[in-house]
Amino acid sequence: MFSGAAAAQSTAVVARAASVTGQALLVGNGTAPFLLTPGYILNPGDRIDTRGGGRVVIDLSDGSMVVVAPESVIVLKDFRSASSLRELFEITLGMVRVKINHFAGKPNPYRMNSPTASIAVRGTEFSIEVDAQGTTQVVVYEGAVEVTSLSDPSRRVLIEAGRGVVVQPGQDFHLLAATPGGAGNRDVAGKNDGADGSHQGAAPAAQNAAAPVHGDDSQNGTLPVHGEDSHSSAPGPPKAGQGQPPAAAQQQAQASHDSEETSPRATASTYDRYVASLADVQQLPFLLRFNAYPEAHLDSLENPAYATGFEHGEGRVFLLPTFSGVRGLQEYQSAFGPGGSLPGNYSISPQMSMFLPLGTSGFTLGGSASASRVGDSALSSQAGSQSSDPNENVQASSGNSTSNFYSGALVLARRFGRDSFGLELESLKGTGSLTSTTTTTETDDDATQTSTERIDSVSSVNQTRLTAGYAHDLSKTAKLGLFYRYAFIEADDQDVSHTINGVARGLNSTDTSGHSFEFGLRLRGAITPRLYYGVTAAWLGVSLHTGLVRTAAVASEERDRAQRGSVALGLGYALTRRAMLSLDVAGGATRTWAARAENTTGHLLQNGDVNGHFVSTHSAIQVDITRRLFASASLLHVWQRNDLSVTLFPDRLGKRTLVEDAFFPATPAAYQSAGSFSDFGAGWRFTRNLFAQYVFSTDYGTSSPTHTLMVRYTFRLGRE
Repeated sequence: MFSGAAAAQSTAVVARAASVTGQALLVGNGTAPFLLTPGYILNPGDRIDTRGGGRVVIDLSDGSMVVVAPESVIVLKDFRSASSLRELFEITLGMVRVKINHFAGKPNPYRMNSPTASIAVRGTEFSIEVDAQGTTQVVVYEGAVEVTSLSDPSRRVLIEAGRGVVVQPGQDFHLLAATPGGAGNRDVAGKNDGADGSHQGAAPAAQNAAAPVHGDDSQNGTLPVHGEDSHSSAPGPPKAGQGQPPAAAQQQAQASHDSEETSPRATASTYDRYVASLADVQQLPFLLRFNAYPEAHLDSLENPAYATGFEHGEGRVFLLPTFSGVRGLQEYQSAFGPGGSLPGNYSISPQMSMFLPLGTSGFTLGGSASASRVGDSALSSQAGSQSSDPNENVQASSGNSTSNFYSGALVLARRFGRDSFGLELESLKGTGSLTSTTTTTETDDDATQTSTERIDSVSSVNQTRLTAGYAHDLSKTAKLGLFYRYAFIEADDQDVSHTINGVARGLNSTDTSGHSFEFGLRLRGAITPRLYYGVTAAWLGVSLHTGLVRTAAVASEERDRAQRGSVALGLGYALTRRAMLSLDVAGGATRTWAARAENTTGHLLQNGDVNGHFVSTHSAIQVDITRRLFASASLLHVWQRNDLSVTLFPDRLGKRTLVEDAFFPATPAAYQSAGSFSDFGAGWRFTRNLFAQYVFSTDYGTSSPTHTLMVRYTFRLGRE
């Protein structure tokens, strides 16, 4: 890609040691080694050795810069050449960070070599790391580089921002995911531990590799993508914004792209929201709050056997309008790129539940109904370099998405002495649509081209769940409950129109069917009249079969699996008659994996898994300020770790393509989010049965805060 000759430059490039810290040796042509000092003018053939702990910053007169890290050895090459692709340096050991500036507003081609690879660039930022065995790791932070194997020049790959490649002696390439930003990170695809996401040690380049990206089509090579994070998930209902760009835009292993392959898909559909919620086992900590306090309606919908606890008929109505400026911006960046904005994200969620004992028969009949409308209006973003280079491409996206969910449940329970049994049948339906428009402006020297892409899609989901529950009164203050839940799942997402400059293009579609199951335990009781406790444990399994049609990949089928185990303990304490305190601790483990196979041959194309662990703590307090006015505050902190691994195999054409979906996003960024969350609320009791509360929710800067107005009305049926 970068093998053409560079345009002649009128001025030869000059290299200068801008700064030197520690001891750095310089060996010139025919001279004895001496300590390099700031300001020294470097020449082709000079050898810089920082194994004495030194660090050198080299400035080039064309605006480029090279940072030589400690424990490194490089040899400057013919960087002055102006009539061909200039050789900048050869690195034999250690790590360098390189920033190639555009020369006079035009491409500025350079080439660097290691013992195993040749790296060609024309204006970008990246790092090169070489170990003692010659293994080379290249990570790109901005722009793109072309890496060629020195042992087999026919093997080459284009690496774009956010990706890396490992080249080992006598072996093929290995792709890996790079940490965004990543300035100076030696463990680019390594491990992050701790809630602050700080790095806890470097991972050698070779350890982050698996098998080939390119090579003989007959080789059954693999492509791994590794990444780990230690952040928690976002709270609330099924996540918006986990829709992924077309799979073709993810083909980091392919050197050629066309306008259809590189255009993003702007927004999430109903399918994405729902399917992401199935796999998003990280949401669980938000369901493990307030374990010590019973809540009759919610408990009975989780475990229908609890419905026998109603002595009189009772109904409840909730109104939960929610608005947030940006919710989970990071989830959208794969589709929008940095700088995307999501003003007007909102949801409206009315809910109603009712339970009615049937005379003296011991039976209780109940049910619930809810609706949710989630909208993202005026979605927009603009991606492109902020430099003045006229050859940079600029991409602007806009669109809107709406999702509607409707659910209803029917509960029947009966008490037998101290034992209760219950059944619940629940149905969930969802519909949605999205519209996305992307305009790309490409400037090449004096020519400017603009293309406009439009995508219109529709999606739907259907879920039917059956829950069987059992409850036993251990004493007057303690109750044990068990439940088992099974669900049938159908969901689809279809492009109905896809055009570029008015010309019809291929349509993507995703069809999913499967099931989920869950069984759980809950124990609550009182230790003293003022101290309560609650223990809960659960196991969840999800199994899906998905048909994938992508315009830039062969038709394929994917089998998805997810498992989650968790346990939590909660304590509640009445500080005074007006103040209640809650403390909860939860932990668990998760696993999600997916295997994609080609339809026509059945050959495995993609295999990946994510293993995660989490621990969460939650504390909350509610205080009655007056007889009607009350206030509340809570803090939830989650420590979480996810290990992501993805492996690719060639299809019948020898092409490896990374295909992502909402259930299994194959980038580390999809598993990152904040670690601390708080709710702050103030409410007013109008009557004994009616109150309104405003809740301000924040994750302390990861996304914009959420504002919710909750209105709850409880009414009684029959006599007290």
